[in-house]
Amino acid sequence: MPEGAKARMQWALDNAWADSTLEKYKYGVDAFLNFCEEAGIPSKQRIPVSEELLCCFAASRAGEIAGGTARSAVAAVKAWHIRRGAPWKGGLRLRYTLKGVENLKPESSKREERPPATEEMINILERELDLDDPKDAAVFAAACSAFWGQIRLGEMLSDTQSKYFLGRIPVGADLGPAATAAGTRVLKLPWTKTKGERGDKAILCRQRTKSDPVNAMENHVAVNDVPADLPLFAYRNENRDHICLSRRKFLLRCNEIWSRHGIPSTTGHSFRIGGTTHLLIAGVNPEVVQAMGRWKSDAFLVYWRRLDILAPLHAEFLDL
Repeated sequence: MPEGAKARMQWALDNAWADSTLEKYKYGVDAFLNFCEEAGIPSKQRIPVSEELLCCFAASRAGEIAGGTARSAVAAVKAWHIRRGAPWKGGLRLRYTLKGVENLKPESSKREERPPATEEMINILERELDLDDPKDAAVFAAACSAFWGQIRLGEMLSDTQSKYFLGRIPVGADLGPAATAAGTRVLKLPWTKTKGERGDKAILCRQRTKSDPVNAMENHVAVNDVPADLPLFAYRNENRDHICLSRRKFLLRCNEIWSRHGIPSTTGHSFRIGGTTHLLIAGVNPEVVQAMGRWKSDAFLVYWRRLDILAPLHAEFLDL
């Protein structure tokens, strides 16, 4: 194989995972190498690793950690093999070992469900953010878009304000014009968690509420004069330069406001599940909600909330 072709292949492989995923995987690989070091496993047996050694590594903290933690560590070792062209020998025995680790997880490892964001929480942001301030205008537009568009923060905001990848998050040109008489807008997502670089579209439907994503977006674009080729949620600083709104700064600003109202710290995923829950409670057909949120069927069911409200909406007084 020509060296140039091999180098290009390696370049493509190195970009197969998001930076945030590779950062997490680094800890998993380090944990595996430390395990091998303590067990006296020779270097030549670490890659490619046998399924027996993988099972021993996966089970090394059984009863102490959740199965998801063990699966993430094994996934890191698998990615390490793929990037180096080493064969992967994990199979049925490894899958059952990981299932056993999950069954043995301690009570302390069980996390409570992430609480969904609510429309009232978005309305609190509307009242307390200064929507004439460039950064606050961007924060509010992002919050409304994530909630009503059921968008993952990683699909619309950068990891950092100083570094972003075009083709990974939306730019100004990705916000479409009004698609209906009411002004509903289509937002192109260049990359999504489920479709990767094929991307997808989010629908920002006009609402008769203070959290209307169309009004919020139009205000942000006007206040920040967002260029077509820069991140959509960029905002102007005091020098009139555009700064990329990062996920961290976005969540810090939201939680800063919500904490004053006794609302616990909220994660990025809360917006997506909150928007989904809100639409379901409002009586929107679940299949429409699923399509709007770009949900896979199985994952969609996992994130349903407030079954006490949803069940009567869809199952009470059935005409059987």
